[in-house]
Amino acid sequence: MLTVSSALFLASALVMLFEGFSRSLAGVSYFWAEEAVRFLMIWAFFLTLGLAGRRGLHIRTELLVDAMPPRVRRAMHLVALVAGLAFAAVLFGASLPQLLRYHSMGMMSESSLDIPQWVVFLAMPLGAVAWFGYYAQCLVVWARGGDAFAAAPPDASSGAQV
Repeated sequence: MLTVSSALFLASALVMLFEGFSRSLAGVSYFWAEEAVRFLMIWAFFLTLGLAGRRGLHIRTELLVDAMPPRVRRAMHLVALVAGLAFAAVLFGASLPQLLRYHSMGMMSESSLDIPQWVVFLAMPLGAVAWFGYYAQCLVVWARGGDAFAAAPPDASSGAQV
């Protein structure tokens, strides 16, 4: 997943550079470039939601939580887990009607790319499922008495480090 998301981000950067050089050197702007960058960034973002949590890369403010006694800290982690699960479920539930509406309408992108809008919006429910999976995994760790939000070690196969 990280490889795919990184490739999408890199592709968006390359399209941005192409558009910038095209504007400054040739005085030509491509209408499709802005839309392509936006779509690539949306997919890159939503594909990494669950992975970022597993790697400990979500923004966290632990100053108050770390100052609490262990029982209170566990209760605070449970509240955060329930809120995270609820948010991911709401994100999934809210994205489905829009995805289905775009699919049934056959709505296409504005530029000459002619990408079906439902393909773009498919990133949101997929990202919500990945995020829900992250919080569900954290809940299992919490139920077993572990630190629910401890970062998982990086995959040896990906070569990435936290």
